[in-house]
Amino acid sequence: MYSDKDYIKPTYKIVGRFLSETLKYIQQGKPISEAIKGFPAYFHYCRKYKYPYEAEMPWINHFAFKKLESLIKPEMNVLEFGSGGSTMFLRNQVNSIYSIEHDAVWFQEVVKNCGNHPNVKLNLHIPEKENNENLPDEYKSVNGMYCEGLTFKDYAHAADHLPDESIDLLIIDGRVRPACLVQTLSKLKPGGILLFDNTERESYQATINKYLNGWKREKYQGVTVCYAFFTETSIFWKPNQ
Repeated sequence: MYSDKDYIKPTYKIVGRFLSETLKYIQQGKPISEAIKGFPAYFHYCRKYKYPYEAEMPWINHFAFKKLESLIKPEMNVLEFGSGGSTMFLRNQVNSIYSIEHDAVWFQEVVKNCGNHPNVKLNLHIPEKENNENLPDEYKSVNGMYCEGLTFKDYAHAADHLPDESIDLLIIDGRVRPACLVQTLSKLKPGGILLFDNTERESYQATINKYLNGWKREKYQGVTVCYAFFTETSIFWKPNQ
């Protein structure tokens, strides 16, 4: 997936979309100052557009990305659901990445750039067809296109074999995120970092409230990396036991 490198978006279009997103943002009761401070980054991302994968950046909230940059350490072991820009960004900065992807075509694209990298292990788990009547809700992808009647059970359980408390950074940014969270919390070390993208979505709230109650949380809202729309990313810290 690559962008048109010659296209430069007109300033009036960038400003117009930004004002539209800012209006929706403040209508949700969020401070306008938080939106405005992200405009320089927003303009940069939109002026000469690149996909996050091209830019080698995770597709998350801009301010969460800046925080993540400050948290990364070379000895970290990373588990991520959703391969792509985050894999490219982290591949030369951490000890290991165990990456889980569901899309076979996209998986091959990531393999081209990361498949031979010594500290990256890419794993493909394609969802299977199953009668909707027999499909547990937690394994249905409610936010993905073309996912009707597919079970993501194997995908959500793809890291079950990893040792408990072996992961320093857990990234939840793929399909069936609540199920992935529940299945992998034990893999995260005490004091470990969880990055959960799109925490503004209502379908994630019950699981977050149930399983992450008592965890330190920093919520980042507004401008998104390489994207015209505002989103929210949350970073959590697992309590030390």
